[in-house]
Amino acid sequence: MGRDKALLPIGGVPLAVRVADALRDAGAVEVVAVGGDIAALAALGLRAIVDPHEGAGPLGGIAAALRALAAHDVVVVLACDLVAADPAAIRAVAVALGDADVAVPRRDGRLEPLHGAWRPGVAPRLEDRLADGRRPVHEAIGALQAVFVDGVDPRALTNLNTPGDVIGHVVGQNQGMTDVPEIDVDELARRREAGAYVLDVRQPDEYEAVHVPGAVLVPLDQLEARQAEIPRDQPVLVICKSGGRSAVAVRALNAAGFDATNVAGGTLAWIAAEQPYVEGPDAW
Repeated sequence: MGRDKALLPIGGVPLAVRVADALRDAGAVEVVAVGGDIAALAALGLRAIVDPHEGAGPLGGIAAALRALAAHDVVVVLACDLVAADPAAIRAVAVALGDADVAVPRRDGRLEPLHGAWRPGVAPRLEDRLADGRRPVHEAIGALQAVFVDGVDPRALTNLNTPGDVIGHVVGQNQGMTDVPEIDVDELARRREAGAYVLDVRQPDEYEAVHVPGAVLVPLDQLEARQAEIPRDQPVLVICKSGGRSAVAVRALNAAGFDATNVAGGTLAWIAAEQPYVEGPDAW
């Protein structure tokens, strides 16, 4: 993102404040921000603490939160960049916890571990994993008694990782996307086999991590300046991570005279459908 996401204002409200407000609205009796710019977070009215596991990734932040809120029976830990954190979704994971160690939403078969309800008593087990260098959160969850919560509104799980995500969220909020033509990943597979042009509008690091074979990369925040690289004599199938940024791109391209269609569900849906994918640079 190029800056501290927790302090990024969306609709005039910093992301960290949006998340904290959602937690309070869900019934949280105490809210703590872990790590980051402590002084800046405190200036926003948040109780902020230093992350003793700074640099250890999300698992370290979760462990720190559980220690800081050990007096409570249930601790809900959210990522600071959940742009539409929803009290109903927060309550859903807290209620689902029951007698388990952790409850996390599951979307399209993938866990969303940074929207979880935890028992503070598991902190020592997380810290043992950190001490051994075992940092992946999903692996830690797999070693605990876990509950997976289906049906959580996917909007509540949407995070902002790149400037393109921010653009997509703001434009989508302001204008709506009901007029954007879409296909699913099965139709993408059929059209791709027939030689369709696939445009990926994510950021280069996302593209290199995994992408549809043959997809051409033009990041959303470069789209206007690079329209000349996109063919006008054939349909353009546009894909991103989950369908939000690509919908923004389709709207912009069609307004400029292209024949563009959004791929609903994006790259995540493509992978979940067990379609072929490429890791590393390809066509950009």
